[in-house]
Formats: sequence, C-alpha cells, structure tokens
Amino acid sequence: MEKISIKELYKNEIEKIWNDAKIDNTDLIDRGYVVHDEIIKNAILFIGINPSYPKENPAPGNHFVNHDENEKLYAYFKKFQKIATETKQSWSHLDLLYFRETKQKYIWDLLKENNGGGCDFVYKQLMLSKEMIFKAKPKIIVVSNTLARHFMGFEKSEDRKNGVWMDFDCSFDNDLGTHRLTNTELKGTPIFFTSMLTGQRALDKGSFKRLAWHINFVLEKLKNSNS
Repeated sequence: MEKISIKELYKNEIEKIWNDAKIDNTDLIDRGYVVHDEIIKNAILFIGINPSYPKENPAPGNHFVNHDENEKLYAYFKKFQKIATETKQSWSHLDLLYFRETKQKYIWDLLKENNGGGCDFVYKQLMLSKEMIFKAKPKIIVVSNTLARHFMGFEKSEDRKNGVWMDFDCSFDNDLGTHRLTNTELKGTPIFFTSMLTGQRALDKGSFKRLAWHINFVLEKLKNSNS
C-alpha cells in the first residue's frame, strides 16, 4: 500500500493560499483549513466538497487529519469504510476545498464577491486538489457531492465559457454501467456520481448496497481485462 503525504507535498502551497486570501470574510480564514494528511495510491478515492465547521465544537486552526482502519471513524467516513470492506480495497477521501463551512450555499456566495477574491480563493484550492487526484492515480473515483461534480468540470458548457474549473471530462461506458474519464492523465478511470453517502440526503440502504455491488462489479471487470 503506497501512501502519498499531502502534508509534505502541499502544506506550503495551502499556507500560501491562506496567507494571500483577499476575501472579505476574515472569520472563514481564521477558522483554518482541514486536509487529509495522506492519500492511498491506486485505491478507491471518495471526493467531497469541503470540511464542516460544527458550532458546538469548532476547534479552529489548521489541521492535517487521517483515518486509520484500526481507529474509530467519524460517522461521515463509515460508509466509505464499508464499501472498501465489501470490495476488499483500500480507500481515501479528498475534499476539493479545504476551508471549514457547513452550509454549502456559502460557497456560491463566496464566488459572487465583487472583488474576485473569493473566486480566486476557491480556484487555487481546486487546482491543488486536481494535482492530488493525479498523484493518487485512483482505481475508481466516487464523487458523492453535486457541487464537487460541478467544480470538477463535468457540467461545463459546450463553448467552455462556463463551468470548466478543474476541466475533467467523461463519457458513459455501457460495458461498465458507469462513466470513465476521457481526458487528462487519468483517462479511462471509472467514475461514479452519487448522492451523499451520509447525512439527511444520503443514499437509502438499497441504493447504497447497489453502489457497493456496482463498484465491485467494475473492479472485477478491470481485473479481468488486465489479466
């Protein structure tokens, strides 16, 4: 199992973004960032949008965090672990944005800032996350957030004037029953778009079971095609 140290490779870049941020909301900057310290290479990569900021236990400051299969997981990550267990794969999680805010509507508000600082703040984080995804070379990507799907570029306009962001493209693979990336160095990587796996809008039990089965089905297909 090969691990990539996000902290070692990108801490200075993340700090630079935070120190250079010109957004009006200084409270958001003061909350700090939360980023996973490591990403496992050639694993299932679950992609979310950003870490929350719980009012009851905010713990402001900058944090690099990790999950360990032998430790108690936060509830948010338990479904990822369950899929990994059922498919006998390692897994990692990456939020595309690192600032701490529970309400996703705020991200849209941030992009509308008149001075452009909010847009630049978001864009720089997305570009770093794109590099991290490339480094991870995931077997399968699972995007469990509609805003993350938007920022990855899967809803860009045909004239490429809107929604490019991270500039990923994909097409549906009828043999696998899901999408594959069609550009970048990750071309051919299967990708699943799904609702959130935890929380009020999470997949129901039946849909979650089908997702786990489908991921395992795709893994078997990939294994047989490479044998």
